[in-house]
Amino acid sequence: MTHRTRILLAAICILHAFFIPLQAFAQTWTGDKPYSNSRFITIDSITLHYRVWPSGLAHPRGKVVFIHGFTGSTFCFQNNYDTLVNSGYTVVALDLPAFGFSDRATWINHSQSSRAILIWKLLNMIDKGDSSGWNIIGHSMGGGTAEAVALMHLERTTSLILIDAMFFKKNSGLMSTVFSVIKIKPLNQFYFDYMENYLLTYNRMKKLLKSAYKRKPDSAEVAGYMIPLMIPGTADAIVSNFSNCREIIPLNADSLKGLNVMAVWGTRDSWIPLRMTALLKTYVPNLELHTVKGAGHMPMETHAAQFNSIMMEFLNRVNDKKASQASCIRHQ
Repeated sequence: MTHRTRILLAAICILHAFFIPLQAFAQTWTGDKPYSNSRFITIDSITLHYRVWPSGLAHPRGKVVFIHGFTGSTFCFQNNYDTLVNSGYTVVALDLPAFGFSDRATWINHSQSSRAILIWKLLNMIDKGDSSGWNIIGHSMGGGTAEAVALMHLERTTSLILIDAMFFKKNSGLMSTVFSVIKIKPLNQFYFDYMENYLLTYNRMKKLLKSAYKRKPDSAEVAGYMIPLMIPGTADAIVSNFSNCREIIPLNADSLKGLNVMAVWGTRDSWIPLRMTALLKTYVPNLELHTVKGAGHMPMETHAAQFNSIMMEFLNRVNDKKASQASCIRHQ
């Protein structure tokens, strides 16, 4: 039995001790792999967990990559994958370092530009020479990362979808400066203790999800978030997520003006309120905005049918137009 297997089995046993049903997770659990389509790859000494859903088509309608938010993982988009695959899209979802089943090393640079470089290296390996564009989808904290991924290679980005997302005008590195004090040993210990003993607990996660969902989460939903957060080293990794985020490449949202960009927001989001989209529109004047009435911070989970309808209309329109343009160029 591998170390990863022992960790995950221990997590499941602990959660069962608290009478948390894990049938949803158990259906996909296959020993070394958290999910049946889980893959692990090491890039620049960083181990990434990611999942791939092939479209099954010789020429997929498009390619989509999902990037989760803070304390999230590939689990966050569980209600969205099948809709895309059934519509002919190749889908990739990944766990950012410090989260999900990816690396917990504290030396990793968590800046947006550093994450973007890492994600493009993963996508390049998946592409194997295929130069067609990616549709990049980011939620919450992962929205800023998705924006950075798009800005890093606009020529290989077909569209960008931001879901109740953090975003930036410029990746100034302010976060690294503000949270540099965490590197002071007593403060580092304080934040570690806070993460491990307060934030990363079942009851706290249940409360956080209730606030984000705007409804009570069921036990399988809480478990979906908690299982990877119980991996040893998570608290240290999350602390370093704030303190070690030095930007290495300057990026500017002005470059998004020629890109197909859509934002989807829950009208009841109290974490990143809908009014923030007014600021986003000043950065991205061509932004296409859709709201999900009654949804909180996670419309792709709580209002999946409506979210999927919005997502598919946008992606089909953008990708079909691009395919049509490419066909016209080939026949000229």
